Amino acid sequence: MKLYSRYLVKSSDRFNPELFLSINEEIASVNVQTAHLSEVLKPEIIVSFVKDHSLQNDWVMANPGLTTLVTSGSLFTGSIEALFESCRNNLAFRQELENYLKEKFSEHLPVNPE
Repeated sequence: MKLYSRYLVKSSDRFNPELFLSINEEIASVNVQTAHLSEVLKPEIIVSFVKDHSLQNDWVMANPGLTTLVTSGSLFTGSIEALFESCRNNLAFRQELENYLKEKFSEHLPVNPE
């Protein structure tokens, strides 16, 4: 049985975040759900997991709260993972996506004064 990708990424495509609203929604959701956790290695942990489902052992020790949440299966909707899977043959797109995600997962949420 042939599996089909959710996204069609051609070899000449470049990553444009404006074309992937579901990715931006997932980023926002992940940032809200992880706002209370340590920022230590946050972008690296999240991007590594959605890209390859792997984490370095030292990352797990450095930020156990985040790594537990990331591996729980409750944090992601699957859009980012599907886009990574769809661009496996376009290394430039994949690197641009990875850089964008690291930037977005490094941003701090605004504090809501009450």
